[in-house]
Amino acid sequence: MLIGVYCKNDPLQMLPERRISAIVGEGWRQGVDVFFFDASSIDMEQESIKGKFQVGDFWMEKKVPLPDVILNEAPDPVESRPESENWLRRRVPFTTFLIHGKYEIQQKLETHFQEHMVPTERLLDLNELLAFLDEHNEIIVKPNQGHRGNSIFTVKKEDQNYICRQHATERQLNYSALEKHVQDVLAQSPSIMQPYVPSMNEMQEVVDFRVHIQRNGTGGWVPTKVYPRIGAPNSVISNLSKGGRTGDTRNVLQQLLLDEADLKIREMEQLSIRMAEQINCSYPFLIDELGMDFIVKPDGKLLFLEANISPQTRFHERERAANMIEYAQYVAGAGRMVPSPVVSMLTADPADKPLAAACAYAAKWNDAEFYYFGPTDVHVEWRFIKGYVYQNGEWEARYCPFPNVVYDRLKERGNANFGNVYAALRHVPFTDERKGGSFSKKNIYEMIQMDPELLEHLIPYQAVKHSDEVLAFIDMHGTSVIKPSLGSFGEDILIVQREEGGYTVKDHEHIRLMSEKDFTELITMIAAKNSHLIQKFIRSETQNGLPFHLRLHLVRNGEGAWSFLSASPFLSTQSDHKVVNHPGSLRAFTTWDWLSRHEYPDKQEAMFATLQQLGLRIANSISANISERICELGIDVGIDPLCKVWLFEANMNKIGSTHREFEVAQNIVPFALSLQ
Repeated sequence: MLIGVYCKNDPLQMLPERRISAIVGEGWRQGVDVFFFDASSIDMEQESIKGKFQVGDFWMEKKVPLPDVILNEAPDPVESRPESENWLRRRVPFTTFLIHGKYEIQQKLETHFQEHMVPTERLLDLNELLAFLDEHNEIIVKPNQGHRGNSIFTVKKEDQNYICRQHATERQLNYSALEKHVQDVLAQSPSIMQPYVPSMNEMQEVVDFRVHIQRNGTGGWVPTKVYPRIGAPNSVISNLSKGGRTGDTRNVLQQLLLDEADLKIREMEQLSIRMAEQINCSYPFLIDELGMDFIVKPDGKLLFLEANISPQTRFHERERAANMIEYAQYVAGAGRMVPSPVVSMLTADPADKPLAAACAYAAKWNDAEFYYFGPTDVHVEWRFIKGYVYQNGEWEARYCPFPNVVYDRLKERGNANFGNVYAALRHVPFTDERKGGSFSKKNIYEMIQMDPELLEHLIPYQAVKHSDEVLAFIDMHGTSVIKPSLGSFGEDILIVQREEGGYTVKDHEHIRLMSEKDFTELITMIAAKNSHLIQKFIRSETQNGLPFHLRLHLVRNGEGAWSFLSASPFLSTQSDHKVVNHPGSLRAFTTWDWLSRHEYPDKQEAMFATLQQLGLRIANSISANISERICELGIDVGIDPLCKVWLFEANMNKIGSTHREFEVAQNIVPFALSLQ
């Protein structure tokens, strides 16, 4: 295997000698060829590189083909990259990528690790600083992007002035001087503010802990080194580049915590890896290494300060190089096919994680591999995907080979915003081929009415076209529902009925009595949209008057046939909220067993059989009339006071699976595998 080590400028001049020696030595130990090169060494016409190899004590330059993978030390922002680097990136995978600054990283972690977070705000101007200082006794200001201890200072108020400490220098500033200082800092780079809550050793020196983690040859995170950073005397920071020093981690921790050192080291390592996984969630690539900085409080609590790419490694270059070379080989081989078939799930919804976990187990039962991925995670040029694999009860990011089949939970085919992911995987079979978005209720009803056995379950309806037809429909069927033909999630629905002297019109929040003239004008406005239906209102309610509908959930199985999974009741908790699935309705979810025992104690089995037969027949009818493949249906039905079942609508878009994830997975995974 050929591994290239790249910097925009000559890496042999840019990188520390210890690092170069460690990389070369580790390449030799792991049996790979390592060479160094810069942007000027890339020959785009010949598709080759003039690389520098160490031979004994000397460096030899020779022309080589493009490597299998590139270790890019000190990556540059996109706008600073030379064209030759951009050309190379389209042909060879790189290991290292830039991530957001300290503030954005804090935001990514805040929700999930709140107990470990230090309040962090952007510094926009002096007013922001003073407001933050009002909340905290002393604050620290630092660049949003790492500067190895540069431009960091603390501020606290003392009488009418401000004490500003930078490194080991203390200054007293009045308001004007502080304002000028803040302006100068912001002119250099964006900055953030945090409360200054240092941990001090017995010498009153600032102490924090750096946890260096890397991805190794499996693509997973491992701790490389945990070490203390002890600030220079009187300094407000601990950075080694600013005169700080390191020491033995256990000894330093024992001074702070007595006998809990080993436990605390392990806790920092585990927390760092969990945080790193969360940070990586929002990037389409794998982050290869991070330096995670923590304060250990006197009570043992860990406070997270910041995360840094390319952390300081001068005292453990060999350990870093070992993981680095292993990981580079992992990246180089990430697009290779694996012996077992691979099923992947395409989703952008975190709520799909329990279903994905169930699919991971189902895949194992079927001797297959499984991962899920998002719409921006596909790397066509390298034929791998940043996916998430289920390891020991946790989701971990990995580079995964292109799958044999995709279980599409995104359901956005045809949407220009997601065109790239469908185009990239156009040669891979998907469980769903239909364009995304809601399917017209009118089209569903027209399919259903072609089947005589289903026709009796179809609620009388017609398109809203002319006001006189709508008035006649209401006179014939009584209370009626006017709703969009395309899915509305329960919104934009009106329940109407004729009253003496006019019509009652009810939406989710209001009831209006309208004259026939006003009602006719309303219908004319709705008809102009050419998008609505009017349908007889079916009173599907419990004995105590709570509206409900049933969601019949069906999926394809390994034979390609439909499996009936469940009949799940959804009840409105307020009797006057008739549209159960409206976002403003407080609704409850229960089981068919519970509902039927209370509502239909003598008909439970017979009614369930009716629901099952009806669901399967509707599913077969719909799939027979749609040319594209579909794998999942949610069919909503109601039951009137005479126990007759009526079809409300059918959904083939984004169907929930809460409480039935394993039932879905044990059917959908074999179906997906059948499409290979």
